[in-house]
Amino acid sequence: MAKINMTNSGSESPFHQGEQEIQSRFGVREKMEAQGRRFIRDFMPEQHQDFYNKLPFMLLGTVDKDGRPWASIVFGRPGFANAPDSRTLNLATRPVFGDPLNENLTTGLPVGVLGIEYQSRRRNRMATKVAEFGEGGIVLKVDQAFGNCPRYIQVREHELLPGIETLGENKSVHKLTTLDERAKEIINKADHFYIASHFSDDGSNIAQGADVSHRGGKPGFVRIDDERTLTFPDFNGNLHYNTLGNISINPRAGLLFIDFEKGDLLYLTCSAEIIWDSEERQAFTGAESLVRLVLDEGLIVEKAVPIKWTYGNQSPVLTETGSWQQVAEKIAARAQGNVYREYKVTRVEPESSNITSFYLEPKGGDRIPCHVPGQFLPIQISPESGKESIQRTYTISNAPNGRYYRLSIKRETAPGPDLPPGLSSNYFHDQVKVGATIRALSPRGGFTLDESSNRPIVLLSAGVGITPMISILEHLGVETSSCRNKRPVWFIHGARSSSEHAFAQNVNGHAQNMSFLRTHIAYSKPAAEDVQDTNYHSTGRVDIGLLKQLLPFDDYEFYLCGPAAFMTGLFESLKSLNVPDDRIHYEFFGPGAALQPKKPGTLVEDKYGEISPVAVRFDRSGIETTWNPAKGSLLDLAESEGLQPDYSCRSGICQTCATRVIEGEVAYSEPPMVEPEEGVALICSSHPLSSAKDRKSPLVLDL
Repeated sequence: MAKINMTNSGSESPFHQGEQEIQSRFGVREKMEAQGRRFIRDFMPEQHQDFYNKLPFMLLGTVDKDGRPWASIVFGRPGFANAPDSRTLNLATRPVFGDPLNENLTTGLPVGVLGIEYQSRRRNRMATKVAEFGEGGIVLKVDQAFGNCPRYIQVREHELLPGIETLGENKSVHKLTTLDERAKEIINKADHFYIASHFSDDGSNIAQGADVSHRGGKPGFVRIDDERTLTFPDFNGNLHYNTLGNISINPRAGLLFIDFEKGDLLYLTCSAEIIWDSEERQAFTGAESLVRLVLDEGLIVEKAVPIKWTYGNQSPVLTETGSWQQVAEKIAARAQGNVYREYKVTRVEPESSNITSFYLEPKGGDRIPCHVPGQFLPIQISPESGKESIQRTYTISNAPNGRYYRLSIKRETAPGPDLPPGLSSNYFHDQVKVGATIRALSPRGGFTLDESSNRPIVLLSAGVGITPMISILEHLGVETSSCRNKRPVWFIHGARSSSEHAFAQNVNGHAQNMSFLRTHIAYSKPAAEDVQDTNYHSTGRVDIGLLKQLLPFDDYEFYLCGPAAFMTGLFESLKSLNVPDDRIHYEFFGPGAALQPKKPGTLVEDKYGEISPVAVRFDRSGIETTWNPAKGSLLDLAESEGLQPDYSCRSGICQTCATRVIEGEVAYSEPPMVEPEEGVALICSSHPLSSAKDRKSPLVLDL
């Protein structure tokens, strides 16, 4: 954490090495450096001073004489936190009896400060030092102040209790060296906790100091591994990475849990480890990392909270996060191969003359694995009695919510007089009603929003290609309820006319609620009843000419989905304008050629994990190369070498990419829906199997 003067930011970064390395890991280093220099202040703005003055409690992070962090809480009637000037905060209160803060307070002590208001989900943070303390309270001098986003905060209303008048009086205190049953009870029902951390290089680094931060989740998100060990998922936040940055250099943390029913406080100080890459981390929806904590010392102070809280509602962004139960189910499913789950159709709603939405909820009422916006759902249906079931994939058209999937399916007409219409789509439109059962695997697919980018977003779709864009748009709408997304978004869609224009009201509603969203609808053949600037904005197709008219000069992330001609035309046109490949994201519906070889990145490495390089030979082509996790699937590898194997889904579903394995073995990032024949690999979703005993043998493919 850093001291920044608003009139002269100087040459020093507002972030220390640990924070910088993690920001670089997620591709936000330059963005956060610029924002940090603008918004991290060495004084409290007036609105922060007023905010602290309203609060009945505040969180403090300190370290003890042994350098161990502790998270503490102080209480008082609103006004107990008072700022006589922009660089001073007076806390007219006494620490809770038994709180380590009582022993830690010394003049010059670094103190992390967090003010949080549950009912408004507002919070602000500071780095300070103790100027003086005594019976009158604590005086803090500000080194750093900044606002914090409201993500993961649950709404609660409060009422002061008589104990607010007797702060500091004796309470029952229980010391802990392991987690007893009472401690486990508090942790298991917690929907948030506070975490203190500390960094110091014993020099003049302006980024050193103490910090305390909020971590929220669904009850049970902190897992108790054993009598001394806890693990929790760390979700994306304000991208400063203060807590993780501190832990990466000084692997210690202090935790504070509040029992809102009984008023008890649980304090823990622990050693800490950040887990970036593991099967559990990959399976935990929304987790950027896991943090494992091993207890050093703890204590419980009974009936220490002089406030009664009434629970309101859960943070909306938590709908897009997973749970430890889901993690276990995903890992078990991977171990067993693909496992189908039964879903009940609970709603059927027409979206246009040819697109209908089907809402699928799990039988038994359990929560479902949250998808990533843009992903699809593999399903299995039996449209013809007595015949084998068929597998299909349909994009999930709603934002993740843990309750249902919405599949918006277009009725496919016969492509010619002697050819049958779409078997699956017509089955859904003609036979699937409310109450029907659909079997599905877990969501998958790589066409997803790059949330590490800070570039403006352009969502481009035509026809039923709108479905992943609606999922992404709804997700961005949820993000707007916090402070996560501030990027401009363009939603540009093409349809034949209003009768074939799906989700029109949905998009209009988002446009009214999302100030950063701009929409444009193009009709290629408007109907007589269609009114320009009411139903649509322009006549014609979505092409590069339209984009040049609409988009201000900027550096965009483009997302494309629609018919092959639509995709190819836009891709080639964007490339002619020198838009880099990695800023054009696309999804085909049905068979389609690659617009360009896919470039692997960190997500590919996350998928395949730490696997040793393997020699690969494409036999018919005479090409020899080396595969490693950064090169993606075997299909990605072949394309990078200039080969053009047949494929369609790129997800291990359609079998189009099936290739004979002449020598060696392959493994799958996710088990394919249908196992290929023995000696055949689905190269779109497989990678070489590297064994410790025979790493020198190449994988040889019949390509």
